[in-house]
Amino acid sequence: MHKLRLKFSKNGPIKFIGHLDVMRYFQKAIRRAGIDIKYSEGFSPHQVLSFAQPLSVGSTSDGEYLDMTVNSMSSVEDIMDGLNSVMNEGIKIVAIAELDEREEKAMTTSYAAKYHLKFRENSKPDFDWVSEMKSYLEKETLPAVKKTKSGEKEIDMKPMILNYEFGEDYLDILLMMSSKVTLKPTLLFEYFYKSLGKEFNTVWLDIHRVDIYRDFQEGDKTYIEPFIAGDTDERIYING
Repeated sequence: MHKLRLKFSKNGPIKFIGHLDVMRYFQKAIRRAGIDIKYSEGFSPHQVLSFAQPLSVGSTSDGEYLDMTVNSMSSVEDIMDGLNSVMNEGIKIVAIAELDEREEKAMTTSYAAKYHLKFRENSKPDFDWVSEMKSYLEKETLPAVKKTKSGEKEIDMKPMILNYEFGEDYLDILLMMSSKVTLKPTLLFEYFYKSLGKEFNTVWLDIHRVDIYRDFQEGDKTYIEPFIAGDTDERIYING
């Protein structure tokens, strides 16, 4: 058997398809491509698939991840070509890596996500939001109230923001996204607007997820890199 991690992009109109439908989409594509995927045991066998982190409906991405196990294959290139040949426009497999059998699922080891954020063309603010956001992010604390399954929880968003860089009309930002700590771009912008005494609508924001990262230790240093990393230039050191 072979444990594989697939990296795929999600762009165009298919961004309005929710996570459960994306799962069904992949199940059908795997069957159409004739991939010898591993099925669960029991009375109702199903393909064993595990996605890193769900992508919000309406968001696009160049770095989504799916883990799966195949019983046999000729090469990862054949798996990628086979899937892409049956994919509809909007979802594309961009890389596949074979994993060690002991490798944990991407879902449980994700640490952060990088986003490219800007306002939709017909929803641009009537103020210099880039300048105001720069000032907002420089504050010592960024309090917010986050809704959880058990109710509401007061948090400080500041330590959840690992890195950021502004362009003329956009923000590239690296936010924590793990099983323990996650900061969504919409929550950050909601409280940014509140700090200005303004109301925010999540549909105004154009959210593109650039990639998902996991963390590594290197001596006393901690760095993160994408689940399928191209080279060491993609490493981002977050302490040490």
